[in-house]
Amino acid sequence: MGVVTRAKKRKLEEESSNPHLAPGGGEDLINRLPDDILIGIITILPGKDAARTQHSPCSSVTMPCLGELGAGWNRGCRRLRISSLTLRSLGVSNDTRKDEKLEEVIVEDAPLLERLTPHTIWQGDFVIRVIQAPKLKTLGYLSHKITTLELGTMVFQKMVPVSLSNVMCSVKILALDTTPDLDVVIDFIKCFPCVEKLYIVAFNQGNLKNIRRNVSLECFDLHLKMVEFINYQGNMLDLNFIRFFVLNARVLECIKLVARRDKCEAKWIEKQNQKLQLYGRASRRVTFDFQADYGVDSLVHMKHISDLTTDDPFDRSFCRCRDEEIY
Repeated sequence: MGVVTRAKKRKLEEESSNPHLAPGGGEDLINRLPDDILIGIITILPGKDAARTQHSPCSSVTMPCLGELGAGWNRGCRRLRISSLTLRSLGVSNDTRKDEKLEEVIVEDAPLLERLTPHTIWQGDFVIRVIQAPKLKTLGYLSHKITTLELGTMVFQKMVPVSLSNVMCSVKILALDTTPDLDVVIDFIKCFPCVEKLYIVAFNQGNLKNIRRNVSLECFDLHLKMVEFINYQGNMLDLNFIRFFVLNARVLECIKLVARRDKCEAKWIEKQNQKLQLYGRASRRVTFDFQADYGVDSLVHMKHISDLTTDDPFDRSFCRCRDEEIY
């Protein structure tokens, strides 16, 4: 953790009370604080203050030494522009109040960004634009509440790809908050062909059938090793969804099925296992791991999103926040 010595603190206080003492005749002193203090300030301040640095409008954040940023529960700031040569993790969420909620996040310059996690988007009409993210490894939770998602030249509108001049091979971990719709998932897999871990936070809506099919995709043939299906109910829609991966993912090692605690009992698990034992498996190594859902929500705790000490922020096995709110 960064340390501010007494001498440095005294100097900063003197400069803040007398702008003429600051280098450059009024340089923004916030950028001279240690990274972890900057992160805390930005996270807890109201949006209009958290986004104001270097005397810029409330919509700009310029943090040359920032490693991780959680832009959550912003109030009074509709648009957030971020520029940082060291930013590695960005987590965003918005408020429930329509007149004060964050509506757009623009990452203009973040060449080291590895993790982009829109965590809790309460209302629609949310826009994320990333000009360039060549090192992006972890992406999610993506949902229909994100009206527009731009990653370089890739454009998605409400989970539907509309402009794809290329694919993004850097993404290894993908989390989707969506109906268990194979068409939606296959479209994303085509856009991110090197995904190794796929998380599906499922909710049932509409009359989907998920007709069984055989496909040949680079992701299924070479990369996908783990699928986690959260809110698994064991109905025919869910079964057909999981069977698709069993029959097509050649290097798949594990399928985790997270169900409600009151449903996840021994007899029910045994019956589900029987239904998933299929001939013609693409991978002989695949195993099924049933887990009881332990939280009020199926998303991981927000604090894990920005924890760069863990390789996978969506891995629930590292979470010990079962009695805490996710926000």
